[in-house]
Amino acid sequence: MFVMTTNSESSLRLTDSFRPYRDQIRFNLGQLDNDEDWAYQLWDVPDSAGWPDAPGYSDFDWNSRYIQAGGSADRMSVEIQRVENGELRHYVIGRAHDVDEPLTETVNVAGTNHAVHPAEVFDADEATEIFFHYFGDSGTVPDGYVLRHLDLS
Repeated sequence: MFVMTTNSESSLRLTDSFRPYRDQIRFNLGQLDNDEDWAYQLWDVPDSAGWPDAPGYSDFDWNSRYIQAGGSADRMSVEIQRVENGELRHYVIGRAHDVDEPLTETVNVAGTNHAVHPAEVFDADEATEIFFHYFGDSGTVPDGYVLRHLDLS
């Protein structure tokens, strides 16, 4: 199952009871206004883990692997965090570009400007396609996108 988190504090199970999954993801990304709603995250939890209240369940075991967007519906960055070779790695997702090019744009997330490459700025429509691919393809991003590593240590 996938869990969605808004503003790093409010979590619910992603469901298709109101609208299909893709439409639900698009709706949530479209709500980003960089004011009341400034971040949206999806993370996978196996059904066997017992989210959210089984004895011994801990978000810490699962919510460190995710895809997230921050900013507003018309100007957001999208990031992915996953485990590689036993280590957590965090990346900014972008359209094809040289990841060593200067970061000449910013995306404001909750009052903080984040330096990004122009190819790393998305609107809710394009971000939906990235999120839906991640949702449907076991935590990957679509072909044609590149990942720029962020060292968060």
